[in-house]
Amino acid sequence: MKSKILEILEKKGNYVSGEEISKEIGISRAAIWKHVKKLRELGYEIDSKTNEGYKLIRSPDRPIEFELERMIDTKIIGKKILFFEEVDSTNNKAKQIASEENDGTVVVSEMQTSGRGRRGREWHSPKGGIYVSFILKPNISPERAPQLTLVSSLALVETLNTMDNKLNAKIKWPNDVLIRGKKLSGILTELSSDMEKINYIVVGVGVNLNTESNNLPETGTSLKLELKEDVSAKLFLKFFLERYDSVYQKYLNGEISQIIKLWKDNSDTLGKNVKIIGINETYEGFAKDIDENGALILRIDEKEIKVYSGDVSLR
Repeated sequence: MKSKILEILEKKGNYVSGEEISKEIGISRAAIWKHVKKLRELGYEIDSKTNEGYKLIRSPDRPIEFELERMIDTKIIGKKILFFEEVDSTNNKAKQIASEENDGTVVVSEMQTSGRGRRGREWHSPKGGIYVSFILKPNISPERAPQLTLVSSLALVETLNTMDNKLNAKIKWPNDVLIRGKKLSGILTELSSDMEKINYIVVGVGVNLNTESNNLPETGTSLKLELKEDVSAKLFLKFFLERYDSVYQKYLNGEISQIIKLWKDNSDTLGKNVKIIGINETYEGFAKDIDENGALILRIDEKEIKVYSGDVSLR
């Protein structure tokens, strides 16, 4: 109902009487007043005048779920969005509700108190970033789950480069997005499955959106620092969720080969000599390719091996 009231106020652009709103959406003027009061608490600046009604002066930039849901044009992703000012981890929250949710539900938070990266590492999640987890339920076998990391990193890179092609965002295997060699985003993919069937996949994407330099490591950057201006969280999420929806639909339609080709075109790792530190082993070689599940094909001397995870540095 709050969304409908906002749409009316935005469409009119001037004062709209409570009676007019009441007739249009079929609730009492007292109920409208209560919804307007709640909207004000959420940060919407709404003026009211006796005998004239209500006028929307300003909307907050916070990515409130009902506003995001009406802004985005998607088929699967973001049909339901859950927004939090702060959570321990958006992936944790998504996993708690995943079994009851539909494919494409999104959890968004402005801050995480216990953000995690690969291997359980802490992911610093200060105010200024945006943290998004996608609940996905594709009909695929568990061994194909890493393909969703490819989907996610490609969707993010395409979003960034569409926003400003001078960013030249690139993907660092296996799960980072870089701008000018500095880390802007990390991706964490987790799944629940039986032997042959996936129950759900949760893909978490943390993005340094408006994070200040004093809250970033030397190897990190933010979109604000790169663009030299504040970035609207609502607009960024609109662009990202719509692009994610497009890439995910292609994935569901069996177009993984095309997704991998585009991933390779945006790779910062392939074609370079790299050092990969794994859990038990360290490899040095030439990053030749990735396979259909995202494993890195590494050429060491005259031999080729597949590496499934690890920390990459250039040699």
